Amino acid sequence: MKPALALLLLAVQAPAVKPAAADLPRGKVVEKVVCAAAPQESYALYLPSGYTPDRAWPILYVLDPRSRGTVAAESFRQGAEKYGYILASSNNTLSDTAIDPNVQAMRAMWADTHGRLAIDDRRVYAAGFSGTVRSCCTLARAVPGTFAGIIGAGAGFPFHEPPKKGDPFVFFGTVGDKDFNYYEMMDLEPRLREAGITHRVEIFDGVHQWPPEELATRALGWMEIQAMKAGTRPKDSGVIEELWGQTLGHARAAEAAGDLFQAHRYYAGAAADFAGLRDTSEAAAKATALAANPALQKEWKEREARLKRDKEMLEQAPGILAAAVGPGSEPTTVARVVAALKIHELRAQAKNAPEADERLSAQRMLNTIGVQAGYYLPQSFNEKKQWDRSIFVLSIATEISPERPAVWYDRAEAYARKGDRKRALADLRQAIDTGWKDLDALRQNEAFAPLRQDPEYQRLTAALEPRKPKP
Repeated sequence: MKPALALLLLAVQAPAVKPAAADLPRGKVVEKVVCAAAPQESYALYLPSGYTPDRAWPILYVLDPRSRGTVAAESFRQGAEKYGYILASSNNTLSDTAIDPNVQAMRAMWADTHGRLAIDDRRVYAAGFSGTVRSCCTLARAVPGTFAGIIGAGAGFPFHEPPKKGDPFVFFGTVGDKDFNYYEMMDLEPRLREAGITHRVEIFDGVHQWPPEELATRALGWMEIQAMKAGTRPKDSGVIEELWGQTLGHARAAEAAGDLFQAHRYYAGAAADFAGLRDTSEAAAKATALAANPALQKEWKEREARLKRDKEMLEQAPGILAAAVGPGSEPTTVARVVAALKIHELRAQAKNAPEADERLSAQRMLNTIGVQAGYYLPQSFNEKKQWDRSIFVLSIATEISPERPAVWYDRAEAYARKGDRKRALADLRQAIDTGWKDLDALRQNEAFAPLRQDPEYQRLTAALEPRKPKP
């Protein structure tokens, strides 16, 4: 179903009889609310402590890329309580697939929440992580005015559909400084600016993930400011001054630490965000002064050169991998591919480079190559039952991140599916030695069924059993 048609049907999907909301607890995340009109769909729900049906409340619909409704809701719970948002976080949304599951989940949540709860339709927001950010943008464009704003974690707009003038929502982006989508998010910022879309993109210390709770709370605070500017929320001087002080506090802390790049982003952001709500001359003046600072100008140039270099290196990686495992590829070895990708050099740089920015740069490149070798390519090969190719790229992933238990576990699974019991057990042992703890996943994975009577497999699983306390 086309997204536009799907969203146009939202209004008629509400249950004929409203399910009661009185029995839903306030101030805690309810892990599973089943949609009355679509029982195959469910969502985690958070109602602020002060929620009553006597007035309409803003709502944030959250689309997690792995159907982890509660995990995603917990990221925003603190902010939802602070600013009075309802959270509805789907247990059915997915990334790296067609948009259909996300359209269905959104329709079901929309209908169910509008049937149960008092919602301010002028203040409906969506949050996505990774591929579900793209789904949020597609849905928001399908019916302009449906979503007032989008919070995008670790990804931006749909591929080949960049921001454009007239996009009917504001955008708050977050990205970890070691995220493999960091480059995308840095490229997104000027495109948002050129399209005239009100936006903020925040960088935090982290990888590819939902933003930390503190930043997720700030994202909702930013939406409060935008609602005041749009006239969909009464102006509140207390909230304005608190958020203004918070933003300037971050700016001053970054400046004091010598991080002029981040300090300028905070000052310039404050000047733009609070314009029309309070005097912003202090932030504007600081942003202007920093922009004229030779040290920051030098940092901007170095940063642009580093990003350009990184992207040029990363553009070569798909060709190197395709030459090794693509159709008609010539026989090669893991060692040769690892050398061509400069994995060992990047690992050394990530650990030992004198400059922090160079260490981050190397780690981002490793993470970017690693997600291809450790996730997307083996996933594709596994679907085609091409176990040798899956094992090959996962072997590259073990060179990129030997400390990650998941790559050893995934390669163990590929070996098991191929029928190589000895190597499957060796990789399972390595996965456990590096921190794999999910005994339930191991037991439920049918790939390992042929190994279950093996004494070594039994020893490995026994090591994962919870230890009973001594009497």
